[in-house]
Amino acid sequence: MHRVLTLTRKVTFFAGHVYRGGGLSREELEDVFGVAAEPGGHGHNYVLELSVRGPVDPIDGMVINIKTVDAELKCLLGEIDHRMLNSALPEFADAVPTTERLAQVLWARIPEKIGAARKVSLRLEEHPGMHVEIFEENPAMVHLTRSIEFSAAHRLHSEKLSEEENWRVYGKCNNPSGHGHNYVVEVTVRGEPDARTGIVIDIGKFDALLDEEIDARFDHKHLNLDTTFFKDVPATAENIAIVIWNLLEKKIAALRSGVALHRVRLIETARSWFDYYGK
Repeated sequence: MHRVLTLTRKVTFFAGHVYRGGGLSREELEDVFGVAAEPGGHGHNYVLELSVRGPVDPIDGMVINIKTVDAELKCLLGEIDHRMLNSALPEFADAVPTTERLAQVLWARIPEKIGAARKVSLRLEEHPGMHVEIFEENPAMVHLTRSIEFSAAHRLHSEKLSEEENWRVYGKCNNPSGHGHNYVVEVTVRGEPDARTGIVIDIGKFDALLDEEIDARFDHKHLNLDTTFFKDVPATAENIAIVIWNLLEKKIAALRSGVALHRVRLIETARSWFDYYGK
């Protein structure tokens, strides 16, 4: 019986790009990309993760030799590392080289199978606050994740439990004065990149929405005392994630047709995070 595993390999590369093409005027580019549309261009330290899946070989005990994956990635990135994407890749001769499109181009250039393993997903990080992902089920669909941090206090307490039960369930987190966290929220949306701009969602509008619905509501607040969201439910990380989903779901869908909220991830500590995908 063959046991199937997924192997992920991470590499970095450095590339610049100029937001131009797609028949967009300079005014349109500046409207969509802001300062990033400067004609001189800019660059990123990209982080690429490729995941492949396959059976474990009964002789060498591997899904695939990592050296084989590295050789494939070296060939893939050799054309673009320390280069300008607009000129290095023919796909960007007249298309805006967004991170979403770059991920799709890289995905298309990677063979369906590397040895006995098949590619199953790709993650491309533009910077620590934003990355995109592609999955084998539907490579035309891009998942884009943006992160935002806020600092807040809370007390874990349920009005449906007695004082003794609250202490037994929540322990020192039931301290009447509360305690705090530096929360990180990762918000993932999914959609097909726009044919002209190459983006899944307008990042400027997306960021403004996150600032309005998350930062302005929760940053440097006591969640139990300064908000109304946790009067009837405990201010657990699980419930915070659900509240954020409910605040964002319809407003994200309104930003662009065909785009939907995919996941809210709430990172409470380095050891605990919570994912919510809606109902």
